[in-house]
Amino acid sequence: MDNRQRIQRLVTITDEMRKNSEEMRSWKNIPLAKECVELLKAIDDPEETPMGKALACEAVIEQLPEYDVPRLVLGILRYQLELVGQSDEPESSGYPTVDGVQAEIRRLEDYIDTEHVSIKEFMDKYHRSLKFAPVERTPMWEEHYYEVEEECDRRLGETPRGMGFCFAYWSTLRQVLSERGIQWQSPSELNPRVMFD
Repeated sequence: MDNRQRIQRLVTITDEMRKNSEEMRSWKNIPLAKECVELLKAIDDPEETPMGKALACEAVIEQLPEYDVPRLVLGILRYQLELVGQSDEPESSGYPTVDGVQAEIRRLEDYIDTEHVSIKEFMDKYHRSLKFAPVERTPMWEEHYYEVEEECDRRLGETPRGMGFCFAYWSTLRQVLSERGIQWQSPSELNPRVMFD
């Protein structure tokens, strides 16, 4: 595959990722994101600047369920940081900065650091108000996430993904996780005073 084909494939994948996100199936973007990063690393065209690649990384990250696959996102952020550091573009709005990418890396490192950062500390530090299940921060969650979501999607079929879908999804998710020996509580269970639709 030459550089032109790699770039065309990146465009195709990015469009597919956006479509998956619009359909509330961002889990499908996990293998696509990995492919995007490999393509970006393989492009050796001087026309493709480090900042251009860093912006492509940002577009990929935006289509991922970052708190469900934080280790994957961290890998992409670290690559993005390397690219931003190589860039000679002047800092301007819209472009990622070293400080900005480092802040995102710290946030996700805190998220997965269950040994030193409690859920409450994480929520306070990053202004999150909804409680979430502790298992969601573990490597086990991330390792099973794609296959669990794929199974939930299969079981839910063409269930409309509008108002009230979250309850059908959470029920299915709990069942699929339980079948894999993973105990999980839904946002509605953990946040009883919050109304979900």
